[in-house]
Amino acid sequence: MLLGMGLVMGYGWYHLIKGIREANELAREKMWARIHLIPLLQAEEDRDQVRRWYADQAREKELLGENTKVYHSDRFVRPTFTVVPSTKN
Repeated sequence: MLLGMGLVMGYGWYHLIKGIREANELAREKMWARIHLIPLLQAEEDRDQVRRWYADQAREKELLGENTKVYHSDRFVRPTFTVVPSTKN
């Protein structure tokens, strides 16, 4: 009887360790998938920044006209956009 209980317990430990290894492998695979997606996500963000920059330049040209310098430097500064929720009054 003791041998049977030991075999059942050993079988359970075997499956527990197998499950832990499988979970670790899935976590590693998920991490590497995210690492490989980072350049794609960065490129998408860069395209969005360029689109916004050109839209901003067109808006400035429309409002201020030609040859109007509003900045003290020609150096590119990454813009910060604040999303403001619309107010319903």
